[in-house]
Amino acid sequence: MRNSIPVSEFPNITSQNYKQTSPKAYDYNCIAWAYGRNDVWFQPGLFWPISQRDCTVPTYMKLFESIGYVRCDDALFESGFLKIALYIKGENTTHAARQLSTGKWTSKLGGDIDIEHDTPEVLNGPLYGEASIFMKKPA
Repeated sequence: MRNSIPVSEFPNITSQNYKQTSPKAYDYNCIAWAYGRNDVWFQPGLFWPISQRDCTVPTYMKLFESIGYVRCDDALFESGFLKIALYIKGENTTHAARQLSTGKWTSKLGGDIDIEHDTPEVLNGPLYGEASIFMKKPA
């Protein structure tokens, strides 16, 4: 059974460019999912594996740098690399997505479902802002 995605928050999403891959789960969030964890909710003040504890872009970049990611130019698939996208709204990081070995992307929507989506831009919109920072590391 498919959960309802709030189209008003994700104006680029269509039934053709995403699919649900898991039911709702409150054990983890998008940051943990992009980091490679599905057993803890990553959030400054709750669980956060680095010393910086704010929601700014540099802090989130440092989080992913701590496991080997470096900034890159785009979301294009590169064989032999793992990529993530950080979504920015105002001065804050609001979401992270991870690229799959197929070139598609995966996201955890807060305490809701996991989805596979064609591109990071599918989730651009009022809720998350835009996929603006891309990072990669060797697979």
